[in-house]
Amino acid sequence: MALLGAPLPLLLLAGCAGLSGPREVRVSSDELQRAIERQFPQQRRLLEIVDVTVARPVLRLLPERNRIATDLELSAVERLSGRIVRGRLALEYALRYEPTDASVRITGVRVQDVQLQLDAGPLSATGTRIAGLLAERLLEDFALYRADAEQVRALQRLGITAAEVEVQRDGLALRFVAPR
Repeated sequence: MALLGAPLPLLLLAGCAGLSGPREVRVSSDELQRAIERQFPQQRRLLEIVDVTVARPVLRLLPERNRIATDLELSAVERLSGRIVRGRLALEYALRYEPTDASVRITGVRVQDVQLQLDAGPLSATGTRIAGLLAERLLEDFALYRADAEQVRALQRLGITAAEVEVQRDGLALRFVAPR
């Protein structure tokens, strides 16, 4: 899971001598798309009775709201009956930096649209609402990137405990804030 894995070590090496202000790591929209694609498909079991697979993320940057929109394919198999639900999920979210593990995490997940088919017909409105709520709960605080142990130690040595994540027209900017 190397969302920022390549630029971050370079930033740390260049900035270790004397971090006197914000340092910025930029990730293009293409790099972000590739990094997120590497993390899919995601498979989860819910309540021990439903196996959910989420795949094929397609990102759109929403800089005017500092958020990202993602369309995903979704399939779920009820383990007891074998019924299969397939469809698409559209959501948007913001990103936040978590200093304890130097991760970039999803926050404020909002499902925008859910289109699910159960066997030959659409899933009920109640089932669709439940699927959207479950998706929001499952994806909240999901780590898009987690720094390795060496990167975490380097950031701790520098005293960095905060970073701002900004969604821009052409990618992301992660600005590490130096202690004062």
